[in-house]
Amino acid sequence: MTQQNPLEDLIVSILNANGFENLDDDAKATYLPQFMAQAEQRIGAALMPLLTKESAAEFVELTKKETTPEQWWKFWETSVPNFTEVVKATMEKFAGEVKESLAL
Repeated sequence: MTQQNPLEDLIVSILNANGFENLDDDAKATYLPQFMAQAEQRIGAALMPLLTKESAAEFVELTKKETTPEQWWKFWETSVPNFTEVVKATMEKFAGEVKESLAL
């Protein structure tokens, strides 16, 4: 059973709103991982300073084992009280930059 990545779903919807669905499959396969990596870096940078000492220790432990995107999502939701708001603000900024880059 394939697990859905909530972040990937969000990124694809942002990309599709900006014409990504019009690209051919090869272009999509090339660009999606790059956009995903950018989004993950930005969200991580926004969330890391919000971790408590205890949740930071849990974060380190999660990095030491195989962890699914869903497990990470749950960790962040549990560890950062305003997780949804932080992700939304980060993704809104990211969406604006995606729109600019796909318009080129």
